[in-house]
Amino acid sequence: MSPRARRPVLDSSRFGRTPVIFLLGLAACCLIAIVALVAVVLQRGPAPALVGLLLALLPFPLLVTLILYLDRLEPEPRALLAAIFGTGAGIAVVTALLGRALHTASITTPELSPHPSLTVAVPAGAAIGGALVAETLNGLVLLALLASRRTEIDGVEDGVVYGSMVGLGFALVANVYGYSVAWGNGAGAIAEEFTRRGLFGPAFHALFTSLIGLGVAYAATRPAVTGRYLAIAAGWAAAVALDAVWNHSVTAEGTALLATYVILVGVLIVVITAVVADRQRVIRLITSFLPDFEHPEVVTAQDIPMLANLRMRRLGRHWARLNLGLDGRRAMTQYQLAATELAMACRRKSLGQTSHDVYERHRDDSLTLMRDAAAVVRRQEHLYPPPWLAPDDRSVFVSDPATRAGRPDVPDDGPAGRPTWPPDWG
Repeated sequence: MSPRARRPVLDSSRFGRTPVIFLLGLAACCLIAIVALVAVVLQRGPAPALVGLLLALLPFPLLVTLILYLDRLEPEPRALLAAIFGTGAGIAVVTALLGRALHTASITTPELSPHPSLTVAVPAGAAIGGALVAETLNGLVLLALLASRRTEIDGVEDGVVYGSMVGLGFALVANVYGYSVAWGNGAGAIAEEFTRRGLFGPAFHALFTSLIGLGVAYAATRPAVTGRYLAIAAGWAAAVALDAVWNHSVTAEGTALLATYVILVGVLIVVITAVVADRQRVIRLITSFLPDFEHPEVVTAQDIPMLANLRMRRLGRHWARLNLGLDGRRAMTQYQLAATELAMACRRKSLGQTSHDVYERHRDDSLTLMRDAAAVVRRQEHLYPPPWLAPDDRSVFVSDPATRAGRPDVPDDGPAGRPTWPPDWG
């Protein structure tokens, strides 16, 4: 296979197999969501269901884009994120069914109440009950993820991303039903529903469940058992409290409505700040652990600063594309992701969160991928030098640094001009 044809990819098998029961649960929730949409069509008619679906989908491209933007440093598996999203949609249906079974339709979120656009006060008990049901079920999804795919959750950013996707799935189905009900009350009711709930509801639902995700992330990265339980409980309690406030504000006006938005936006700012701080923590991990793996075909001291800076990482991908096209950019992306995974694996090992055998497998997979991805870039002729290198610097992406400045050839290290592989990493 030619170097340009090689497309190294992160091997998800290194995380271990996902339990069948978890996969079955995800499939069941996604199926429930599909059945729910069909039920809306049968109950309300195709026109209200179609309008409800279109209106509900309007804010989602922006919201999903923002979540994936947060998930740049160490992107989570897209298939898993999609499954988590579908699970949240299924939970919205289960929540509605529980509310109806208890003969308190407003026990669900206001979006799922029989007349969400009518100005009827939502009782405090119903608002709290709906929040309890919704966030408990959402939290169970994240707990299942923690139990089955703990190595996927490396910090605050991962917890927020997974929690947000569950909340977005929930909000989508809730809003579809809400709009289809408002259809019967005229265009004014639909406009009011969209203004009150459609624009901010999905974002706030993502925020609520992301608080549980914060607790789950803490539990996944801390050894103390008591601390894990307390963190999850605190995240769940915060999510329920904010969800209840949001539910109760469905008919709020003036100062009460403004206070609700101020509280929720304030919490959102705190969560974003926590994600930014966590990203800096990951950057420090790269600078702390990667020097132990310096090797002419894996990483050099001059490449590490590029890996530990988001702007330089983006510049590195741009440089690879300028020189090698999409294959070069793909290889550089995989190299950067593997380097981040390696730093994460080292951290888990240092904290005793993984066995030595699992650590070695993660380490060797990441190192091999880094070597192969760098080779794809190095074997091609470069029109432009790497922008993060000084004239005398060495890089795994350039086989002959002398060609950048017309200097004499610099021989490669190791016997016969090539380092031995695999090295003894200890």
